[in-house]
Amino acid sequence: YQEDAIEAVFKYWRDEGGNPLIELATGLGKSLVVAEVARRLLRDFPAMRIIMVVHVRELVQQNFQELLRLWPDAPVGIYSAGLGQRDTHHRIIYASIQSVFKKADIFSPRHLMLIDEAHLVPAEGEGMYRTFIDGLRVHYPGLRILGLTATPYRLDSGRLDQGEGRLFDRIVHSYGIGPGTEAGFLSPLTARNGSVEIDVAGVERRGGEFVPSALNHAANQADIVAAACEDIIERGQDRKSWLAFCSGIDHAHAVAAALRERGVSAATVTGNTPKDERDRIIADFKAGKIRALTNAQVLTTGFNAPGVDLIALM
Repeated sequence: YQEDAIEAVFKYWRDEGGNPLIELATGLGKSLVVAEVARRLLRDFPAMRIIMVVHVRELVQQNFQELLRLWPDAPVGIYSAGLGQRDTHHRIIYASIQSVFKKADIFSPRHLMLIDEAHLVPAEGEGMYRTFIDGLRVHYPGLRILGLTATPYRLDSGRLDQGEGRLFDRIVHSYGIGPGTEAGFLSPLTARNGSVEIDVAGVERRGGEFVPSALNHAANQADIVAAACEDIIERGQDRKSWLAFCSGIDHAHAVAAALRERGVSAATVTGNTPKDERDRIIADFKAGKIRALTNAQVLTTGFNAPGVDLIALM
């Protein structure tokens, strides 16, 4: 299916040109598709200059490493303040949008822009992605853009390949969770309710969503946390790597503490965790030194941990 996606992109460029979009479900290897597209292009067009842009440093690092696994001698550099690297001259640059959106001049000309998590690009002419694209096109008006996403739409503007002001012309390949699971590329999920529920009757909502601070308070009740952790321990006896998504920072710390009290090695990462400490905790979790990792809205996009075999949605 990855080969099919890549072939669909090149066929589209041969037949029509424009800006194609690939829809691949989470876990199906968009970073490898990006890497192979770049490799083939530079094989056939050695002078081509490519920039791959994402919105979190973890994805920059992950995608960069995927390219080097595929192509160890790739002429690639990283521009990301979060990673402490500012390469500009390589034919392929992997970058975080926050670090580059005002600096199109130093990367130009670029002939192709690859965007992972393309649903984050707004339809209108605003935002960091649009600013960067407009800047690159000043130097090379023929800039092509390839997007990859698991969700080819935005809640505020609809499908990414439809409507006025759209950036992408057409979805050229789509491969979803159902086919990916049936073919054995994605693990089938077995979902079970817990023995206790959060009482959300009085939790404030805004725009149809729970207010995070209010939900954090409702979830972070000692009896609920204790019962939930007992559930996890009971159901995770034959599981090696537990990842828990919590309702807020206090809740994440409370869940980890409750697990440790019950003899489980557990740690927490949140938006407040210092970068070096966060990197160390995640590395220990992936290495199996920590059995349970709790988090509050941080280990989502760009977090790649194939060893995880239990997910607790809390």
